[in-house]
Amino acid sequence: MKQSLTRRDFCKAALATPLTAAMAGYSTTAGPRREALAGAGHVTSTAATMDPLEPFDYSGVRLLDGMLRNQALSARDFFLGIPDDNLLVGFRLRAGQPAPGKSLAGWYGGDVFHAFGQYISGMVRLSKGLGDPEIGNKARQLVIEWAKTIDSHPGASNGFFYYSATPNAPHYIYDKTMCGLVDLYRYTGFKEAAVMMDKITDWAGRSLNRTRQTATHHQAGGEWYTLSENLYRAHEATGNQKFRDFGAVWEYSAYWDMFLHQSTPGQMGFHAYSHVNTLSSCAMAYRIKREPHYLETIVNAFQWLERTQQFATGGYGPGETLLPADGALGKSLEGNRATFETVCGSWAGFKLSRYLISFTGEASYGDWIEKLVYNGIGAALPLQPDGSTFYYSDYTLPGGQKVYHPDKWACCSGTYPQAIADYHNLIYFRGPDTLAVNLFVPSSVVWNHGDSEVMLQQQTSYPQTDFSVVTVRTRRPDSFAIKFRVPRWCHGASAEVNGNPAAIAAQPGTWASINHRWADGDRLKIQLPMQPVARPVDEQHPARVAFTYGPVTLVAQGHGHTLRRNGGPAQSMIRRGADLEFLLERTTFVPFYRLGFQQPYQMYFDVEA
Repeated sequence: MKQSLTRRDFCKAALATPLTAAMAGYSTTAGPRREALAGAGHVTSTAATMDPLEPFDYSGVRLLDGMLRNQALSARDFFLGIPDDNLLVGFRLRAGQPAPGKSLAGWYGGDVFHAFGQYISGMVRLSKGLGDPEIGNKARQLVIEWAKTIDSHPGASNGFFYYSATPNAPHYIYDKTMCGLVDLYRYTGFKEAAVMMDKITDWAGRSLNRTRQTATHHQAGGEWYTLSENLYRAHEATGNQKFRDFGAVWEYSAYWDMFLHQSTPGQMGFHAYSHVNTLSSCAMAYRIKREPHYLETIVNAFQWLERTQQFATGGYGPGETLLPADGALGKSLEGNRATFETVCGSWAGFKLSRYLISFTGEASYGDWIEKLVYNGIGAALPLQPDGSTFYYSDYTLPGGQKVYHPDKWACCSGTYPQAIADYHNLIYFRGPDTLAVNLFVPSSVVWNHGDSEVMLQQQTSYPQTDFSVVTVRTRRPDSFAIKFRVPRWCHGASAEVNGNPAAIAAQPGTWASINHRWADGDRLKIQLPMQPVARPVDEQHPARVAFTYGPVTLVAQGHGHTLRRNGGPAQSMIRRGADLEFLLERTTFVPFYRLGFQQPYQMYFDVEA
């Protein structure tokens, strides 16, 4: 196999092209926000103090009409529209088989961070979430045809499965292929997927380089350090000890243990997305082994990421780099147009937050999910038929625009359907006698509580409005708690049951809980007051601010705006109309998610005295 090239290598080459001249010249240094890790970069954590909660794992949850369902339906239609033969060309050519169809261009055709496994995963999850067998059947048929090409490469040992004879980043591609197969097995019951996982893992065990190169400077070594998650998921799904043993090979203790000691990962220049993604491997290590240090690691890592790495949007990693807590985050806004690897970064944030809610039962982890829903993947441009993919969000001064990555079928085309499908797995969580509402989106969930079947239907136009109405459907009265997340930005949250005020503790960053004997047709109204807030990018740049309204990051239409009221004049914003349009000093602000292709905007401002 040829030597793996890094994602950064490809992005650097792409940024040199005329199509993205506006994105050239970004630096690879940038940095953190409000509080650094305690002491010399260490955050201490406490053991889980609440009852764990489980996601519904795509079962029983449906998105109803609204922004997120529209995005999911569009993604389903996009992948249904790709001819199977086009996705399989390279596999069949490499195997010496007839290969009708037209090869996809760019990274897919070049076997670069190849996304076939991610497409399978995304299609299967969309099928499960949308209740749409057609897209799931497509994924299964693709895997059946792909399996015919395994072992059919001259000179390769049994189990060779790549798109070409010389794949780039073989660890990365093996990981994503395993993810797709695990999902196919888990969510469709396709048992043959376990046989395929076993076969390609035999090949990987013999053939993948185990040097485990130091993973600084943008995922050197092909992101070997993300393999444990899907191997442990494969073990959990099938019971095959081989997957557990191989997952242990790739545990990234050299990085994970930084969060147990007085270390500062931001000083190391780690690749941002994959070093958040590897924390999901640590989470699965905890789920499989139940050793407390794994949980402590991801709790501490989450706190460090939130306090030192995140912009107001929930985005992170300018120049695809985790940064030191010395003002580099704010400094990066002066020229680093590759501010956030949006689609992949949202996927990694979703997973880590979901694991933490599951393990600890704590509501506050849902805040990052919500920010990424509206300002990350929810604000991404859709995939285009030619493989054009939204890759970076641009937060720079004096302003940016949304553009596509110049390379076709780039890696974010693979995480795009996965992240959008994951909406279904982030809205509701459950405990033995608890149903928790994490996101306020039009949706429904069916919950088997004891011998009762309960449905919740959530109707809302949040965040355009600040309330959501949940209707209970049940055949007979049933006693349980409905909890809802009170975001940390929200003060004065309240609730009504059938029009009567509910006596609740509604502290920001916690679950508000209503214990009740619920009857069919009971209505819970959740009120979450919002107001505009100016949020400094980091401690070193207190007057460099972005404006938020609830979970939504606002942007000014156009470039080069100057604001003059010291400290961030959020309280002077005037809301106009029902669609989150605001006026400040004759400048119009709208949600970042409303901006389309090449529309100019400005997100951050240096507020003058």
